[in-house]
Amino acid sequence: MSRFAAFDSSGRKLRRPHSLALIPAVLMALATTVIAGMGLSAYIAYGQQDALRHEVKIVVEGRHDWNISQETVDAAADGPILAHRPLTLTVTDRYLTGDELLDGIVPDHDILLSTQLANLESDDHKIQQRFHGTAVRADLVDGRDRKAYDETDIRFEIDNAFRDNLGLGHGPKSVVAAAQRAAVVLYDPPNTNPVFWISLIALAATATTVFLLMALRYNLRWEAKHRRLVAAQRKLARVVLDLEALEATYHAAPEAERPEGFRKSWLQLQKQSLDLARTESSLTERVYSRKTAFGAQTAQQLTEFEASARKLTNLSDALMGAGSVHARLTGTGTTLDRLSAPINEAMTRLLIRLEQAPGRMIANGDIEQLRAGLGQLLDAAAGDSKNLQAVEQWEQAERQLVALLVKQKKKISRYPHGKVAAPAGAPEQYRELKTSLGLDASTGIDGYANAAYLDALVKSIMGGTLESDRMTTAKRRTESSYRPSGPRLAVMLTALLLVGMIPAGITAANLVDDPFSEREGTGRGAQLEIDDPSGELSDTEIIRYMDADFPVPTSMVIAVRDAEAYLDLRTDPPGSAYRSAEPLSLLKSLHRIKQEFPELLDPVTKELKNGKAIIPVFSTDEGTSIAPGLISPEVSTGRYTLGGTSNWEHGSIYESKHPDITIAGVVDDYAEGIQRNGFEEDTSISFGGLFWLLTLLFFFTVVNIVLTIRFLLTATGSLGRFGRGTAKLRAAKKKLERLLLGLDDSQINAVAVLGASGRGRADDAGQRLFERALAMALREERELDATPVNERLRREFSARVAHLEHLADVLSERDADVARRAQTLVSATRGAGGDPTAEVTLPGRR
Repeated sequence: MSRFAAFDSSGRKLRRPHSLALIPAVLMALATTVIAGMGLSAYIAYGQQDALRHEVKIVVEGRHDWNISQETVDAAADGPILAHRPLTLTVTDRYLTGDELLDGIVPDHDILLSTQLANLESDDHKIQQRFHGTAVRADLVDGRDRKAYDETDIRFEIDNAFRDNLGLGHGPKSVVAAAQRAAVVLYDPPNTNPVFWISLIALAATATTVFLLMALRYNLRWEAKHRRLVAAQRKLARVVLDLEALEATYHAAPEAERPEGFRKSWLQLQKQSLDLARTESSLTERVYSRKTAFGAQTAQQLTEFEASARKLTNLSDALMGAGSVHARLTGTGTTLDRLSAPINEAMTRLLIRLEQAPGRMIANGDIEQLRAGLGQLLDAAAGDSKNLQAVEQWEQAERQLVALLVKQKKKISRYPHGKVAAPAGAPEQYRELKTSLGLDASTGIDGYANAAYLDALVKSIMGGTLESDRMTTAKRRTESSYRPSGPRLAVMLTALLLVGMIPAGITAANLVDDPFSEREGTGRGAQLEIDDPSGELSDTEIIRYMDADFPVPTSMVIAVRDAEAYLDLRTDPPGSAYRSAEPLSLLKSLHRIKQEFPELLDPVTKELKNGKAIIPVFSTDEGTSIAPGLISPEVSTGRYTLGGTSNWEHGSIYESKHPDITIAGVVDDYAEGIQRNGFEEDTSISFGGLFWLLTLLFFFTVVNIVLTIRFLLTATGSLGRFGRGTAKLRAAKKKLERLLLGLDDSQINAVAVLGASGRGRADDAGQRLFERALAMALREERELDATPVNERLRREFSARVAHLEHLADVLSERDADVARRAQTLVSATRGAGGDPTAEVTLPGRR
């Protein structure tokens, strides 16, 4: 049967409660495994470049401007365009219908790209084909697992790639750029971002650890509470089992000789044991209930149950001993010895301390009177079971001893002293035993209370001079000190979550932000050729205004042309201080200037050859210059535009009277665009998603660290108690072994004192109590030495070891005191009859 098995009042088996944190712990452990498996499989399946095994086919239909044809597009494509699935991009010269553009109803095509640059303006509503743009078949964008781009984004991304590259002066390469962009935005693999998966796995693992630690802490706290309950139940069971023997002992005493205190104690034992047995079942059910196990009422009820069981045990022992006295059974002396033992211990400490007192603090005669009074008390404790006056003799001896103690207290209290510390209380069963014997247990006339107070008074004057003074009582830790209240805990967790947002936001911003630094350079790598009929521009002046560098030397031609001859400038609205260009004229001007440099063009595609770009600059009749962008040999791919005329659709222009500065800005944009070209934004995780992921990771990590530290501190405290307790047990064992080995010497020393003094009774009885206490201490030491390691980690073991160490110190002090007095006595007798004095060493004196 399990050591945690228990039954309720109806005989039903009770099951120990387990923490609800086990449920999320198991779920999070499974989630961690599943997440790790998903991340690994996604990386294996999609994390490699060879996942793109299919080709994007480009089909050109109709007649197009910008030198776009099937032949030129095929020639412009630099190798196959790879995609995750077979795709076909159809280029058409017609307008698109609304169903095609908006709903993706293009059953005969995958992607349909119209090269029309503006919608058809017509009042005829019967015309369906009136829209420009790009249509994507609906099934290609529906049902995707991870929508990095929604349906609208996909068609705009493809169409913008075509139009942006038109603004760079491209023709066939614009179609190639659209096909490349389609392969990117239509690729929808599972998330393979290592930051995402590592953070998610770490979050799940950390949450698992947090819940496991919470469950472990719950179980440890419950087991500690269960041990307290079981220990109290054992005490109650012992009392219940002893009731019959106690009843026999009670009735063995003649009714006329039963003191009132004895009768009250017996009735009290019967009533309290019955009441406690009735509350045991309800308390057990509360401890085994998850709802009430850690409630304040359960804690209070368990504390009261422990105290009552302890009190019943002491009362039972006291009644058993008192019954043997009243019934004149064998064991009267033993019972009175138990009553005298605390007084003897306190008096022994007091006498040793007084003999160490300096000057005239106390006379030797007073010490001898106290020792004689103790001897009378201990002699009365060894009463015969047939002697009806044993209790009365003991009580009379106690009164005489108390009178001597009160007398000395008045004398000694005149000396300067600090605050008198409250003396340690007598053993719990001392008062019950005294009451059961019919003796007065009032503090004022109690032998132990007066001896302990006088000892504390002398200690306040002289300081702690004995080894037993080292013992301190540890403050018992309550459950309220383990954890904060609900509202306080909620505030702490909320504050931790808010604090966690700061590092999470910083980290997420660094991970999601562009990996490119700000512009910083001096135009290094720029090789400019000026094609300016006026001869006013200077390449050195342009480079002087640049603040970016090219990664490799790059050649550019600055082509200065007449704005009125190339652009259709207009003031819109009329009277405005700013002008704009008709969009189509702006686009045509770029392609016109490109054709003016045939030596730089590919003979088939009419695209610029790699290695040299053209920067068109238009001079107006008003003396201003317009630099709308550049004509690039590179295809603009990725998130960023290469730096061309991306705003040509609006006809936006900027007129400047400082052409050097304006051209330098265009060249800087080109240099920056080359570095950023091809960069794809990581759409696998957004800033918001990563922010909350890292916030929760920080939150659970800190909680995990706190719980781990707390658990380690608890474990370290247990290990510390184990180490200290084992060391103290070893030291106490050595002391007890020395006392046991020197027991014969101690008896010899006691005989020396007995034979030469008139107070033999005190030392005889003291030796008897000493040997009895030594035997008890040796039994306790053997029991503690056989304690398993797991039991030694608990506080109860440390408390028992501390008590044993204190007992060993007290016994050592008493043994040393007897040996010292015997040595003094024998040394004083040397030289009698004229013999020469000599050093004498009795057994036990080193």
